[in-house]
Amino acid sequence: METKMLFLPLMLWMALTAQRPQEPLPACAPGAGRRADQIRGEVTKGTAFNASSAGGWVLKLVPVEAGWFLEVTTKGREQEDLARLTPPWHFVPNAREIEGWHFRNEDNTGPNEGSVDAPQELREFIFSPEVGRGIEYNGSATTSEEIAKVEAFGRGWLHLDEFQLTPPRKGERASFAWLKFSACLTWPAA
Repeated sequence: METKMLFLPLMLWMALTAQRPQEPLPACAPGAGRRADQIRGEVTKGTAFNASSAGGWVLKLVPVEAGWFLEVTTKGREQEDLARLTPPWHFVPNAREIEGWHFRNEDNTGPNEGSVDAPQELREFIFSPEVGRGIEYNGSATTSEEIAKVEAFGRGWLHLDEFQLTPPRKGERASFAWLKFSACLTWPAA
């Protein structure tokens, strides 16, 4: 009986922390006039990830308190995030913010079933070498044409394939223990 009493809470904790993706993994394939490169990785809490694509783009996951922040850079501009114009910029978490609390309900006692407005397993972003060199975020002065230029150049996605969150504790914020992911970057072939 005592073993059963320990087993049930352990199973509940495992169900709440070892999340399985709900969104399917998109294809990562070159399109008309575009190149594509897929990157797969794994990170644990507090560690960074850097991987270069065939086109010289560098996908980074920078650790933050509850997870990671996604950046795209390139050689010679390693400190400059070329994906920083990915919307939205205010109010709702940006898709590049990958934090554990996005996957829990408001009081951190169960899965997010829509009570927390945050991106889920599939995170889409845009990038361009023009960001910081002619196209920059200027608040409400940033035009939809500028964003369209960035999106026309570089598009990508990151999919959370598997992950584990910290144990649910009412009133606290969940963070990641570890994350396995797949990502895709596409850019013009010319």
